[in-house]
Amino acid sequence: MRLMSFYCAAKRGGRMKNKKWLFGLFITVAVLQVAMPLYMAWRWEDVLQTGRQFYWQTAPVDPYDAFKGRYVELRFKENSAPISDNTELTAEQMVYASVAENMEGNAYISGVSVTCPETGYYVKAKAYGNGRNTVHVSLPFTRYYLPEDLAPAAEAAYRESAGKQTSVAVVRIKDGYGVIEQLYIGDKTLLEFLQQSPQGLVGR
Repeated sequence: MRLMSFYCAAKRGGRMKNKKWLFGLFITVAVLQVAMPLYMAWRWEDVLQTGRQFYWQTAPVDPYDAFKGRYVELRFKENSAPISDNTELTAEQMVYASVAENMEGNAYISGVSVTCPETGYYVKAKAYGNGRNTVHVSLPFTRYYLPEDLAPAAEAAYRESAGKQTSVAVVRIKDGYGVIEQLYIGDKTLLEFLQQSPQGLVGR
């Protein structure tokens, strides 16, 4: 009888421990789900406030494919570079793309490596094409977000200017992260371009 009582008590204790463990796991997952978006928002803002500015020339895109609701999907002319350490890369492999500036002050990728550079500026990117001693990368900053009320006007203006004027994205870079701070169409910011556009558009 005592043995049976001990067995029942041990079984109940085990169930209680399992419940406590599951509850603790639930709390941990819940905290992580809340903390991760907060961390990403802080990281984004920190890069915008303290990151180094670089000017990236955009590549032509189909203006009807560029807009995705509240953001512009951008492509960049500079998206390939020599492989710094002669490593064979695979598609989607994470790499470090070193960033430099040319004589005109425009950003370009000076080299790609599987190891983090010890000096200079770089972004974490994915390799998607590996030519002879050269690798093409997918840069992590391709979306320029817009206020919801400006999106329709910006879309119309962007389509109108496609192929006629050069677009440049101002990108802040820090610790391997990049965030688009501003988009220029010609020599005007997107907001200035909208204000002077014949479609009209802002403050209407």
